[in-house]
Amino acid sequence: MKRFFLSLFIFTITITSVEAQDLNYGAKAGLNIAGISFSSSDYSTSPRIGFLVGGFLNYKIKEKLSVQPEVFYSTGGNNWDFNDGATTGEIKTSLISLPVLLKYNITNGLFLEAGLQYNFLLSIEQKIEESGNGFEDLTEFYKSGTLGFAIGASYQLDMVTNGLAAGLRFTSDFSKLNDVDVDADSLKQYALQLTLLYTFLQ
Repeated sequence: MKRFFLSLFIFTITITSVEAQDLNYGAKAGLNIAGISFSSSDYSTSPRIGFLVGGFLNYKIKEKLSVQPEVFYSTGGNNWDFNDGATTGEIKTSLISLPVLLKYNITNGLFLEAGLQYNFLLSIEQKIEESGNGFEDLTEFYKSGTLGFAIGASYQLDMVTNGLAAGLRFTSDFSKLNDVDVDADSLKQYALQLTLLYTFLQ
């Protein structure tokens, strides 16, 4: 929770430190098709569906170029099996993500975006199906945060309502998530995000 309020504080400071005429802000929400890759060849993994919700700023640098910091809460994880189904399980995560993107308007309504993203890990839990137990909290074995990248596109849906847009983005970690050996070797997060964004027009 402390990380959430820190993220919110940074976001608020950013809002108040830019010129209002060059600034737009809004809210976003959507689905995560999220996964965690294991480097160990003994495991196979598949994505898990999660969600995200948060907000963004957009500050125009030039006519077609802007910078867009965001803060949002998201859930993810994966499904995994060991040795072709000998043991199966599920991981679920919750994160506060802080991407900072450059956004370029390539044509009317269509934008490309790319940048860095830092993920604060709030929790990570695992359930092993064969054990018959529920989810176990494993947060202590993992890093408090990871650095990665984000790349995607968005399209304005002004034909529906002014300020509405749809987005598609891929994110992935540069650094591994686990802080100690957790049997599956290096774990890295990734997600395909499908979102709706609404800009509060001035």
